[in-house]
Amino acid sequence: MSPKKLTLLFILCAGFISAQEVTIIDALTSEPIAGVSLYNQTKDRNTISDDSGKCTVALFDEKDIISFQYMGYELKQFNKQELKRKNYIVSLNIDRKELSEVILSIARTPTKKNQIAEKVSVIDAQEIKRNPPQTGADLLLLAPSIRLQKSQGGGGSPVLRGFEANRVLLVVDGIRMNNAIYRSGHLQNAITIDPNAIERVEVVYGSSSVGYGSDALGGVVHYFTKTPRINSKDKIKNSFSSNFNAANESFVHHFDTELSFKNWASYSSISISKFGNLRMGENRKHGYDAWGLVPFYSENKGRKYVAQPTVNSNPNIQKNSGYDQVDVLQKFNIKLPKEKLLTLNIQFSNSSDIPRFDKLNEYKNGELRFAEWHYGPQKRFLFSPQLKVFPKKKLFYKGYFTLAYQNIKESRVSRKFEELNRSHQNENVHVWSFNGDFETQKSKKRSIAYGFEWVKNKVLSSAFSQELILNGSQITGFSDPTSIPTRYPSAGSDYTSAAFYGNFKWDLSPKTTLTAGGRYTHTWLKARWEPNGGVYPQWLFDSPIGNLTAIDNENDALTGSLSITYRPSRSWQLNFLASSGFRSPNIDDLGKIRESRGILLIPNPTLKPEYANNLDFGISYFTPNKKGAFALRLYSTFLTNYIGRQFAPNYTDQLTGHVMELRFDEDIVQTQINDNMGAASIHGASFEGKWNLTPHLTVSSDLTFTRTDFIEGFGPLPSILPFYGANMLQYNKDKLSVRIRNRFSSAKNPEDYSLGGEDGLDETPVELNSEGFPQFIGTPSWSIFNLSGSYAWTEQLVIRAGLENVFDVHYREFASGISASGRSLMFGASLDF
Repeated sequence: MSPKKLTLLFILCAGFISAQEVTIIDALTSEPIAGVSLYNQTKDRNTISDDSGKCTVALFDEKDIISFQYMGYELKQFNKQELKRKNYIVSLNIDRKELSEVILSIARTPTKKNQIAEKVSVIDAQEIKRNPPQTGADLLLLAPSIRLQKSQGGGGSPVLRGFEANRVLLVVDGIRMNNAIYRSGHLQNAITIDPNAIERVEVVYGSSSVGYGSDALGGVVHYFTKTPRINSKDKIKNSFSSNFNAANESFVHHFDTELSFKNWASYSSISISKFGNLRMGENRKHGYDAWGLVPFYSENKGRKYVAQPTVNSNPNIQKNSGYDQVDVLQKFNIKLPKEKLLTLNIQFSNSSDIPRFDKLNEYKNGELRFAEWHYGPQKRFLFSPQLKVFPKKKLFYKGYFTLAYQNIKESRVSRKFEELNRSHQNENVHVWSFNGDFETQKSKKRSIAYGFEWVKNKVLSSAFSQELILNGSQITGFSDPTSIPTRYPSAGSDYTSAAFYGNFKWDLSPKTTLTAGGRYTHTWLKARWEPNGGVYPQWLFDSPIGNLTAIDNENDALTGSLSITYRPSRSWQLNFLASSGFRSPNIDDLGKIRESRGILLIPNPTLKPEYANNLDFGISYFTPNKKGAFALRLYSTFLTNYIGRQFAPNYTDQLTGHVMELRFDEDIVQTQINDNMGAASIHGASFEGKWNLTPHLTVSSDLTFTRTDFIEGFGPLPSILPFYGANMLQYNKDKLSVRIRNRFSSAKNPEDYSLGGEDGLDETPVELNSEGFPQFIGTPSWSIFNLSGSYAWTEQLVIRAGLENVFDVHYREFASGISASGRSLMFGASLDF
């Protein structure tokens, strides 16, 4: 054959092969996907896409059915004729089931689960649908090793590894929810998340400050809301669900709709929730017949005035624990030219007044103290545009730019019995944030993620009291407002942080992955008070610890992490993690003025950040037949400059030198401050196991143990839970799913409670000591069983039923001010159409 003919034949072959080159992309982002496996029915022909998402299909026969498979994506199959009609472009959709093997929260980038050393739990949409929780806080109980503290019906403060409240970071769609007034006590902000609009939740246990900065000492709870799919085969999808719980006579109704078009998609969601008064369990195995009972309650509400407490006809009904809530989510996904994707995320949550149950059951001299104590409507608004870009440059392969504005409104309204003055404290928090999260081009062994974060909080705090004007039992009006002390700085406060981070992942070998990361964070805080006549007592500004009219605080921190995962075989995985974290004092730490049970918390301008160094070791075993999986974790956290509560230095009269008697809101008080208490450590272990007894029957268990060293002169740290866990037997076959779950907790002795009051020792049972004096005895142990099931009547209709707390046990979660639900019938249904 002549050279010209050979050249022509070569060109024709090259053109033929080029014409059979396929490009594989993400259906949502149009980003090319590297490492996709292509194979035929017999798997004797196979190939893998390159870093540009391209590969040839020339090696396959015309009759071959070619499978496209990649972890986290739905499997797709085509023959060559179908590929030709698609112009050799294959779009893969995210598989929401397989996505459980991909973790999104570590270093804010997707990572395979077997390549991360951190302990991470995933709650997916299917689990939520089978076992619908009432609130975004209750949703977290579907994960192992998490417990909730509740002070009222509308409560739910997650506890992770001995940390709670502003030491656990809440995130929604990559945006931090923790703001400048997240307190160190107990929070209820997680209830502003609608569980019906959640695609998945990732719980990261342990210090995670590299990706998220301040507050992530105990871990990160990351809520991912549902996202509409562009160009889906289902152009319109609707869903309706309704659930009832007899314990608090609650109804939760939810409706959502998803629209999908060629270049844009929309997801709209609304949930309407109504919660009544919660009935506690009546089976008092702990032996304390009166603990938690509500013999009297206040009927004061809105315009109704009742001078004295009312006798409760059924003390097992926890009066003043109900509330209502509406949650709305609207999300748009829009494809832009040049491989860009714009997401608009709008969220709104609005509650009714939420009665503070524990305060309404607070006694003083044998009488109920408060006629009114409730949180005013709790409102959370979020607007966030996010731009995803794919420049495909070596150092900037892809990136996400996320802007966000949040507005959080909270209020506290209270009035004591035998008083007509109703006090209002209002907080209005504005939060602006800007995040950039980027990845370099991945090689076969290495990848780098990096980014920045800027967050600014502005807190506006106001307070006033009004005297009620009465006509019999009706409140007909109010006096003119009178200024009273605000909870936070009355002249306004700001809290700003700026940070840069980087994370490097290196596959040292097919069995070993090394990850290293670092983050630098700088924070600025400014707080101002107006010491105008009479609003604050003068002694408050003559503080022995410094000037309380103005606080300026500036801090920085360099944190990091180093981890190794080693997979000696398919059955074993070893994880080691060393990480550091920090929490910079926020407005609540530095600038709060609050009275509770005769203790007045006052600002401390000398407060400094607290730091945590964490060591974490894990070992996982997977049986060769895939019947079982077991994981053991051991961890230690070493704290320095721990922020805790202690009594403030005494105020002395400047003339006589005598210790002054301090009055606040007409009560004699002792003063308390947040202070750096010194060094402490927390140690713990957790175990998770799962075994498939048959193809349809599974048993699982999770156990958690935590202990702490005492701080000299301060005592135990707060939020250290006693030994607790859960066991579950689950049956799944065809359309039916049934599960029996046992949750339990051991007792906690009074000497193990924190001295600052965070653990709520005064909410535990009382008995007489050897000298005849009453004393609190700590939290009794408890164990409950829950039965639940679901049945797919059709592909569109799922019905659910269950019995919570089958044996009607009376118990309280640790540190809670309200008893948990008694025996309760639950039922509900979901319809997709």
